[in-house]
Amino acid sequence: MWQMSDNNNKKKNAKVAGSEKKEEKVVTKYDLKMQKRREQKEREKRQEKIGTAVGIVIVAALACLVASFPLRTYLAVHGTYVKVGGEKVSRVEYDYNFNTVLNNYVSQNGSMLYYFGLDTSRDLSTQMYTDTLTWKDFFDEMTVDNIKQNKALMRELTEEGFTYDTAEEFARYEEDLRADAEEAGVSVKEYVSQIYGPYATLDRISDFVRQNITLNAYYEKMAEEKAPADEEIEAYYQENRADYDSVDYRVLSFDAPLPTEPTELADPVETTEPATDQTAGAATGQTTGAAEDAAETYQPSEAEIAKAMNDARITAEAAEESVASLGTLKEGVQRAYAEYVLRDWLFDESRKPNDTAVIEDESNYCYYVVEFVKRYLDLDPSANLRVLITESEDGQALLDGWAAGEATEESFAQLCREHSEDTGTASDGGLYEGLVPSGMNEALSAWAFDSARQAGDTTVISIEDGPDYVLYYVEAGDPEYKLDIRNLLLSENLQEYLAEIVENVEVSDPKHHLNYLYVEEETAEEAADTEETAGTEGAGTEEAAGTEETTGTQETAAQ
Repeated sequence: MWQMSDNNNKKKNAKVAGSEKKEEKVVTKYDLKMQKRREQKEREKRQEKIGTAVGIVIVAALACLVASFPLRTYLAVHGTYVKVGGEKVSRVEYDYNFNTVLNNYVSQNGSMLYYFGLDTSRDLSTQMYTDTLTWKDFFDEMTVDNIKQNKALMRELTEEGFTYDTAEEFARYEEDLRADAEEAGVSVKEYVSQIYGPYATLDRISDFVRQNITLNAYYEKMAEEKAPADEEIEAYYQENRADYDSVDYRVLSFDAPLPTEPTELADPVETTEPATDQTAGAATGQTTGAAEDAAETYQPSEAEIAKAMNDARITAEAAEESVASLGTLKEGVQRAYAEYVLRDWLFDESRKPNDTAVIEDESNYCYYVVEFVKRYLDLDPSANLRVLITESEDGQALLDGWAAGEATEESFAQLCREHSEDTGTASDGGLYEGLVPSGMNEALSAWAFDSARQAGDTTVISIEDGPDYVLYYVEAGDPEYKLDIRNLLLSENLQEYLAEIVENVEVSDPKHHLNYLYVEEETAEEAADTEETAGTEGAGTEEAAGTEETTGTQETAAQ
């Protein structure tokens, strides 16, 4: 390289030396003009090459972008978004589960979302759920937990050889989906992508839907197997009687007469501020709007409150003898629904009929006078009904058609499957079990809990501006307390079962889609560092204390 450069220099030098012998040429204006033309053409050629190159780059970029659409879709359908239990989960499957979790959460907590600080119309990853996690992280974690349970249950039912025909339920799901899309004014394709994610289509999610139908059937089977026995329910009741018993009692309440303006017991007012138009107006009797507000929101002093509460106590004690005749009767009150300050007294095991008490409610500045009547376990039965709900058809006509046929419970169940618009129970023949009066419409409750009600009774109840309810009375069910305890113990049993089968199901996130996992790791590391630091400091303190103790012992011995 260096040699070639040196030879070129020699040639240049030779040309320069030779030119000294020739006569120097004179450069004319014409020569300069032609030179400019040649330079302009060279610039145009260069610009043309650059433009062509840029055009090629842009076309190539557009081609890549267009090509990326089917590539992205392919990866979303067939690629690995995360791994759960060693199985790959595609983006389509993950989105299906994520949106199912999200939609269920919104439907269950819709009226409370504002108080939670969640706006589902905005990007979830920009809204904080905690100091370190976003709402996106929150739903990601719920989604992964859901997928873990599903994978574990699928493994369980496969090993058990459990099978379930999903054809009928999937057909009903597809029919409902198409109806919802039509009602929303969009195609089924658009509706599915809106509900389950941008890469979702009915064909792509169909396997997940069928899988969920199978899992629900298997879960119901497990719920039957793990339901608590009557002996367990009774034992739990005996240990927690106060939570399920009801009481009847009479009560009077006396509010403390708190002053609305200063009295002789009011706190002294410091007048260090110069008089203003407002204070001057108040002094002359011309009260301004601000002064009126201040008068309305007067806060009594502690001495004023103490006097008012003492006056209320004296009044309440004087009324204790008349609470049996003048008190308001409260019946069938469970501990959770009694006034907070009365609960312990009412549900004390030593309480006897006709016991009375005067009880202070310091927070609400009042006194209660209470008479205990009785405590008992409500054994009224619940009701099991088959219910057909319809807004689009005449309920009475449907019932008349049923009565003209076999008129059996099974034929009524089939009527519900074919005509009920209650998608939650239609597949079960409209069966509702364990209904209690407190959870029902008043008209439905009055019919279902009529003491004359017999198995096989039917009726139609039309709700104004609402649907028709076609009812079939099946039988009386267990008392509410028994239903509550059974559900509680069953939930605990199922949670324990699920925790056991998902214990070893690991989650792998090689592409870092699940931010909450890394936040948890950082939090755990910080906690470990803090614990280690505390341990080191504690050891140092103990060592110092030991040294000090030894020193003190030595000094004592020396003395």
